[in-house]
Amino acid sequence: MKRTIWKTLGLISLVCFACFCYGLFIEPKMLKIRQVEFVSAKYKGPPIRIGLITDIHVGGLHVPPERVEILVENMNALKPDFVLLPGDFISGHDPSENRSNKFNLTIAEGFTYFEGLEAPGFATIGNHDTWWNKSKVRALLEKVDVTVLENEAYLLDQICLVGLADYQTSEPDRTSFDVCPSNLPPLVFTHSPQAWESFRSDTILAVAGHTHGGQVNLPFYGRRVNSTSLGPEHSYGFSKLGSVDVFVSAGVGTSILPVRFRAPPEIVVITLRAEP
Repeated sequence: MKRTIWKTLGLISLVCFACFCYGLFIEPKMLKIRQVEFVSAKYKGPPIRIGLITDIHVGGLHVPPERVEILVENMNALKPDFVLLPGDFISGHDPSENRSNKFNLTIAEGFTYFEGLEAPGFATIGNHDTWWNKSKVRALLEKVDVTVLENEAYLLDQICLVGLADYQTSEPDRTSFDVCPSNLPPLVFTHSPQAWESFRSDTILAVAGHTHGGQVNLPFYGRRVNSTSLGPEHSYGFSKLGSVDVFVSAGVGTSILPVRFRAPPEIVVITLRAEP
């Protein structure tokens, strides 16, 4: 009996160790290419392909600056009409003046690869970006022709693109929607889905990141570590917050612990279609 118990404990320990090694060394280096469709009665125009790259966390264990180039190349191959970058470009919690010169140069290098985006790029600022240096992040993005929208709107051919500020480190402003004309329904992107109370009811779709898809998605327990007060059902993929449909991406990098388990890094293209 004792021998059986020790064998069972040994097997469980071996499985746990294997899962930990997988989550630390293998899954965070993966890249899932996810293509989804969203059909909306609020949208009346032709199909739009929306690229999404979020939570890159350059400078983290698995995200050297050159990985951004790989993300950009993969996104270009998907041929989106525009690309949304909803924040957390930076890894860590410390301000730039407390980081080493080497780390800050790594961050700056990572941003240079966004110059390779073939479609127009639009960004919001995430909580880690604010902790590092919000104004520097904005300057680095604008240098590579990525438009930063923080409580601002941008008129495209068929939609009004609204970028809301981060819920945790700033304040989403509902007046951002005021410039959207009545014939151009809003499409929202923001760093965290926690900003949902600022979404206007006629929003076609709101896109966010921040949750990392739970980062560690345990069987039977689910995506509980999502850095929001929202339930696990809002940690990944499509859900509804209030009267607005929301899509949350698992993003690319990691935070707190450099592990991912059953929540692989991803880039996404959402094809928006009008309801027949």
